[in-house]
Amino acid sequence: MTKTLPLVFVALMIALMSGVILAQSWWCGLGLCLLIIRCGFLGQAGWRLGQCLIILSLSGLWFSWVHEQRQQRHWPTEHSRTISLIVQPDQVRLDGDGLTLVGRASDGQTIRAFCKIETSTQAQSLKRLPLPMLWRIDGVNLVSEGPRNRNQFDQRPLLAARGIDNQFRGQYWQATTIQLAWWERVISWPHEIRQRFRLALKQLPPTLREYASDLLIGETSTNFYEHQPGIKQLGLVHLFSISGMHVVYLLGLVRLILTLGGLTREKSQLLLAISLPVYGIIAGGSSTLVRAILIGELTLLLPFIQRLFPSANLTRLDAWSLSLIGGLVIQPFVLQTLGGQLSYLMAFTLLYVQHAHPVRQTILLNLTCLPLLLHQLFQIHLLSTPVNLLLVPIFGWTIFPMVILGTILSPLVPWFGQGCDWLLTIFSQAVNYLGELPGMIVFGRLPTGWLWACLLVSLLLVDAQTKLRRERLVIGLVVLYSAAFLMLHCPFDGEVSFLDVGQGDSILLRSPFNRHISLIDTGGRVGFLKPTWARRETTTTNVEQITVNYLHSRGVSRIDEVNCSHQDADHIGDVGRLLQLMPVRRLTIPAGMTTSRGFQRKVAPYLKQTQVVELTTQSQLTAFPFTIYHPFVPGPGGNEDSVVLGATRNHQRFLFMGDLDRHGELSILHQFPDIQTDVLKLGHHGSDTASDPKFIHRLRPKLAIISAGLNNRYGHPKASTLATLRDERIASVNTADVGEISYDYQFWGASQWHTMLPLREPSAGSPKQTT
Repeated sequence: MTKTLPLVFVALMIALMSGVILAQSWWCGLGLCLLIIRCGFLGQAGWRLGQCLIILSLSGLWFSWVHEQRQQRHWPTEHSRTISLIVQPDQVRLDGDGLTLVGRASDGQTIRAFCKIETSTQAQSLKRLPLPMLWRIDGVNLVSEGPRNRNQFDQRPLLAARGIDNQFRGQYWQATTIQLAWWERVISWPHEIRQRFRLALKQLPPTLREYASDLLIGETSTNFYEHQPGIKQLGLVHLFSISGMHVVYLLGLVRLILTLGGLTREKSQLLLAISLPVYGIIAGGSSTLVRAILIGELTLLLPFIQRLFPSANLTRLDAWSLSLIGGLVIQPFVLQTLGGQLSYLMAFTLLYVQHAHPVRQTILLNLTCLPLLLHQLFQIHLLSTPVNLLLVPIFGWTIFPMVILGTILSPLVPWFGQGCDWLLTIFSQAVNYLGELPGMIVFGRLPTGWLWACLLVSLLLVDAQTKLRRERLVIGLVVLYSAAFLMLHCPFDGEVSFLDVGQGDSILLRSPFNRHISLIDTGGRVGFLKPTWARRETTTTNVEQITVNYLHSRGVSRIDEVNCSHQDADHIGDVGRLLQLMPVRRLTIPAGMTTSRGFQRKVAPYLKQTQVVELTTQSQLTAFPFTIYHPFVPGPGGNEDSVVLGATRNHQRFLFMGDLDRHGELSILHQFPDIQTDVLKLGHHGSDTASDPKFIHRLRPKLAIISAGLNNRYGHPKASTLATLRDERIASVNTADVGEISYDYQFWGASQWHTMLPLREPSAGSPKQTT
């Protein structure tokens, strides 16, 4: 019996240690303890535990150093500054008048900067930069505080995995040529090749260009998944991320070319081993690619390793383990991203099911990935497994070779490239059609404990050797997922959440057991007419990233009513997108707004089965959980026509003011002299056009909520409004300062307030930060 720990135990131990230190996950700590205990059962417990201690010490020192370095480079506060960056030509991306670049500062930091382009001439010149440039940018550094809403995507681990230390908002910029040292030129060379390849791909037909950019150099266009929604809906994203399959195909193709050129197998393998890391840089260096390249390197160099070390007997599991260890050295944060987790998990599972029947192989691969997908994406399509089973071989044997051949031959034989583009378009349309078929299940966010349990049972199922054991594990999975589904879809808690959608309003009211879901406004960006060249392709909205994302995470797949307070874009600009993404039973608006241009442009085109109801204080609606305090008469839907709603949740009274002005507030006092509230959502984002001192004095709420954008150009909330609140000794909290503000309550009465970010200047009665 060998005294050395198996490589897979070493790799898993290092991986769990990365989770303990970099993600500060106590679940990883628990897993690490169990793994150490398991090592003790391998025999010679003292010797094994000694090895564990050495591995834990070394990996702990490494990840602690990585964490400390990142903390030191992190910009703690926001202020104006000037930065100088050396930017490789392939690290400049344009989207209309938006410019994003990633470069290295003189102190070694890697910074991502966002700038604006003023003219179409500038845009054209920046599209074809051939060499590295020195960029001098004046602006403001961005402080990453994490998600501003619950279950919102946290970009910090992704930035860390990509090696980006900080982000910067540029106001003025200038790019000039720069002389590089010889060693800097060597580093720059793969980036210059990548840039030339990028420019060459722009000459291809549109669909072929998108596929080639994504599959060959790992560059996904900003609207790729908007053109191909079926890829996400059916869980086919792994096919469009450069991974082991792509590297295997490319290695096979190049090896064939070298063999036809007369090169011996040994020399071709050595040449491939040298060039493979260069391709990794050219192809973008994603986490999935790094794993594939490390395994490819081990495979190519294995004959040379065995020649130097005859006793070495590396198995496929050892190769996977070494690739995980190497990946954590090259990209320490790789396992903090969904892409990295899925890449290593799928590769590990494939080791055990590679010889299984394709149907069983696909089912087991999907089962092992399902916990991670439900934990971060919250939904799954019932057709995902059969479509993967159908399309994976088609993709491997047809689509990927077609993309390679189309890319190579299109400049020489244009009709061939057009033919490939036509076939790829048909393939995309078929995938999109399948994605639109019924079967999308909004499951909800699988809790972390359930994630670990489902993942463990799924891996045991992969390794199960007997039919009885497999049946018991399948029953265990069914019980786990059923219990989680029931818990998510029938929760004991309800909430009133003031979502942080920037400079706008969006308020969610959800009752216990998800019996009734209401939304007051959706937020939206105020748009300005731009010339054609300046219009951006990216169309992702806040309602998609924040509201729908959160509702899906709570197992909510439909909304009972959306209440539009008035026609301003910062309140209802995203209603159309919401109606596209989720079924809405009823839409309420101020009476008379249907004739307004805002309603006709932002809402009417997207109405399907949704009932539209116009509100005044005289309206009588069934199953409407609000009291209507305004408007009294129909109007065009301006601020002065804002719908004002009152609601009671768990004995707490809420009043939602929209953008109603002071005159309207005093009219409400006159019409409803007995009106009372505990929580007041201030009108017009805290502007001095609302929150009349007489109105505030009469209501005297316990808490005032302000919904305003961070550093908004309107100066909301106004100093006079805050002074009024102070004079009345009313605690206030602003989404601009603390992100989402939530009142959560249980059906039996227990309740608490919390905010997503820490309160900077807490006042008496202010909500507590969430944990």
